[in-house]
Amino acid sequence: MIKTVLLILIFSTLSFSSKALADNEAEQAAKDGLQAVTIFVDISRFSRKNRAAKKMTKLHREFAQFGYALLAVNVYTENGDLEGFFVSYQKRTTTPSLN
Repeated sequence: MIKTVLLILIFSTLSFSSKALADNEAEQAAKDGLQAVTIFVDISRFSRKNRAAKKMTKLHREFAQFGYALLAVNVYTENGDLEGFFVSYQKRTTTPSLN
């Protein structure tokens, strides 16, 4: 029992430390070499109208900086209430020119 708890603690610490080095999900996906990634954007009851769009815009910008393009946004509801979004990004094969 003690060995199991100790192993869980070690693995969770290693997992946390590798994620702590990344500033955001986009940087972590790039460091992990992921070709595609889906993240959940949790929308609280108080930020549905005011902050949801800003949060998504920030995510899109961060992922674009690491060479990802938006693939899909799927709404997640529970009992008719908006709970968040599943947002999928895919690594670009070529980077778009700025001109």
